[in-house]
Amino acid sequence: MAKLSSINKAVIAGIGIAGISYLSSKNNREKARTMFQNAKVKADSWITKYKHKKSPLTKVGHSDPYDFQDNNMLSEGAMYGVDYYNEEEQQ
Repeated sequence: MAKLSSINKAVIAGIGIAGISYLSSKNNREKARTMFQNAKVKADSWITKYKHKKSPLTKVGHSDPYDFQDNNMLSEGAMYGVDYYNEEEQQ
């Protein structure tokens, strides 16, 4: 058991030293800050998306480009008007 905890301490110390050496450069700090901010924005949007499930009435007119089922339904529905017009014109 003692070996396991000493290995864990060494791994944590190694990760800490690697992190400090990486963040010692101003350019790397800016990259890390930007990456953290982007991850934070994405996490907030995911949380909001799953926290507030959209009802069919709130989705009207606001097609989400990543809602593939809704987009498929919209593309099929868009053809209904065209097909109806073609049938009326042919009669």
